[in-house]
Amino acid sequence: MLHTVTRSPYQSQSLAQCLAYVAAGDEILLLEDAVIAGLAKNNYLNVIKNIGVKIYLLEADLIARGLQGKCDEYLNVIDYKGFVSLTVKHEQHMKWA
Repeated sequence: MLHTVTRSPYQSQSLAQCLAYVAAGDEILLLEDAVIAGLAKNNYLNVIKNIGVKIYLLEADLIARGLQGKCDEYLNVIDYKGFVSLTVKHEQHMKWA
């Protein structure tokens, strides 16, 4: 299943709820303000790393927020083509807003 999160973890519980729900084989895409969770050395990064699923950040949203190059290396930065590939790969999709 592909999980997409759009809200900042500092403004919403959507990321925390998503992390509690993910299962093996799932992947998470952080979009819009949720990309803030990918910043190096933040409180959410250890939780994200410990769940054992692949995490992606949308490059356009990082650029729009001036965060390009400031995210942890563990996370995968993708473009819109990569976003489409993830949606094709996963039949099920859960949006956390």
